[in-house]
This record gives sequence, structure tokens and C-alpha cells, in this order.
Amino acid sequence: MSQEPLTLRPELLEGLKERNPNLELWWDAHPGYYQVFLTSLRERGVDDATLSVLRRFMSHNEGGVFFFDGVTTNPPLVLRLLESRPQVVARVQEFGRVFSSDTHPGWFDRYLMVGKLGADKFLSNFYRRGRQYGFVCLQVDPRKSTDEATMVLQALEISRTSPNLMVKIPATRAGLAVMEEIISFGVPVNATSCFCVPQVVQVAQAMKRGYEKGKARGVDYSGWRAVITMMLGRWEASTELTEEAKARGVTLEEEDLRFFGILMAKRAVEAVQALGAPAKVLVCSTRKGPGNAYLHLEEIAKLPLVITMNPEALEWGMTLLQEERTKAPFAVPRATEEKLYKLDFARRSLEFDGFTMEDIAASSAQTHNLREFSQAMERIESILSRY
Repeated sequence: MSQEPLTLRPELLEGLKERNPNLELWWDAHPGYYQVFLTSLRERGVDDATLSVLRRFMSHNEGGVFFFDGVTTNPPLVLRLLESRPQVVARVQEFGRVFSSDTHPGWFDRYLMVGKLGADKFLSNFYRRGRQYGFVCLQVDPRKSTDEATMVLQALEISRTSPNLMVKIPATRAGLAVMEEIISFGVPVNATSCFCVPQVVQVAQAMKRGYEKGKARGVDYSGWRAVITMMLGRWEASTELTEEAKARGVTLEEEDLRFFGILMAKRAVEAVQALGAPAKVLVCSTRKGPGNAYLHLEEIAKLPLVITMNPEALEWGMTLLQEERTKAPFAVPRATEEKLYKLDFARRSLEFDGFTMEDIAASSAQTHNLREFSQAMERIESILSRY
């Protein structure tokens, strides 16, 4: 039996941006992967008219306001591109052969080329919109998340590759020092592997210190931005939360977990604003649910922040959004808040000083995330090292 054609409603996402001018939607994959996504939609029966609208989400040749305001990538997403589009690998390897006689580029130089291929797709939009939108993120090697000197050097290499490349630095203790240092030079920064409110506070303080140092030096920040990425779904799935809830006899339904992430996003925005930090909260790792709904997006899209959308999230946003709910005021059920505040892990996740950076470094979410990202970078190095 053939499947029913997939029906998407791009206007649902467009409506979110119309209702909240301070909302940004970014693509959460390498720009080069977008064509793979569109091809998969065509194979699932999406009509040509809808595909035409979706192409404009990414098209840097369109006039007016660009739909995707920026792009996030991470090692698993870059790896996804390289494994699905061998022509990109071939092109980058050819670049390497052309330049190898003079500069002997290694795998990281080819990694920079992959980043530049993505950044170039957004460069005209970056300039059209006053150098405040159209940033494309590229991450330093997560295997070096405790090595300040290497992260600084890699960040500077990434930054000089294209004016709209934003450097992703892991929100580790060493990463905080790196962010402060490179922001003082005027390097755009995305703090990644960040999960909860106290971690956002630590990052925002480091970013503010770096910005103030740079201003004192006379650094021009007119084409600069910083964002703080919160991986909500990963923190909601923390084993620490699950185990404590079980031990205390607290039943967390799927809706409670989604609202836990939503509440963290709201508190994080409030924290950054209270600190006067020159950064914007960016939410990724959203999850659908409860059931066949997309509560995360419906509520978080009402806040002044950035939401990144990978192919799965983009599809959910065009099929699952309940339009009436997106128009209602932001609200977290009191019963859910009361349930969450019975759990130390949840309560501390929402407080400005609830966890130390060492607590977060030891968490299941952080250890799993850095391990996953490091394994992906290991594979990227293997692919890009081939001649």
C-alpha cells in the first residue's frame, strides 16, 4: 500500500515570526544538507508549490527578509553532510590537492573549507541585513574541550575563514576562558553544549567580560553577535532527573518534561537580560510531544530568542503546530511547576547559581554530548584526511 503524500504547511512557521518579531529561526544542519532534505520531501510526495516555498527559506538570492536567520552546525551534522554528499568531500579534497604543494593543508584546513562552503551561501544575506543575521556556525574540535590554547587557535582560524562564520565553543570551564578571550578580539561566538540556567549565567558573564574588554580596546562590534545554545531535550532526558523522580515517587509525564525545558528557556532569557550580557539565547534539541504535538515550539516561539530547526523539527513545525496555541499567552501550568520544584535537579537547573561548572561537566548530558561530538569529529578527520 502506498503512503499518503506528506502535507506541509510552511505558513505555520511564517506565522510564528509574524507574531514575534524578536524570534529568529535558524537551520540546524550544514546549508549543503538542505537539498538532501528537499529531495527526501519530494520522494514523500510533497507538492511542487510547497517545495518552491521551502527553497526560498534557504535561498540567499531572494529579496526581502530572509527566512532562515542563520545556521547552526555541529560535528554530527557536518558528518551527516559528508556522508550523504560525496561530491562535497570530493570538492574539498580537490581544494586540498591544489593547495598542498605550498601550504600542506591538513584535515582541519579541509574542515574550514567545508565551513566556508556553507558560509558562502549566507554571505549576501549577512551583508544585506546589516551583518547581524546570516551567521553560519562552525565548531572547534570537541576533543579539545579542556585545551584552552588549541581552542583559541582554532577559533581564530575559523573566524578568519569568512566574516559570517560564528565559532562554536563548548561551555566547559576551559571554554568560558576561551569565549572571554576571543570575544575581546571581536570573534562572533556560539556557546554550545550548554543545558541549564546556571550554565547560561556562567557563559553570559564570560561573554560580557570579553565584550567589555574588547570595547575598552576599541574593537568594532558592529558586525558581531554572540548566542548561547541550550540543548533542552538532552537536559530533559538527564538520568539524574529520571532517577531522582523515581526515588522521590514523582511521576513526570511527557508534558511535564517538555514544560521543564520551556521553563528553562524562559529563565535563561531572563538571566541574560538581567546580566545585560551582549548575547541571545538559542534553543536547540527541541522534541515533539506530548504525543503527536509540538509543545516546545508552540511555547518557546513566544520568547525573544533563537530556535534552530533540523529536518525533523522543521517537518514537525509544518505538520504538528496547533495554531490556536501559538497565539495564546506564554504559560506553564502551576501543577507542573510544583511537581518540578519537588526535585532538586529540576530546581537547581532553574536557579541562576544552581550548579557549578564542575557539576555540569560531570552530568550525564554533558559527558554524553561531548563524547558523541568527539566521535563525530574523529570520523570527520578520517574522511577529510584522505587524498
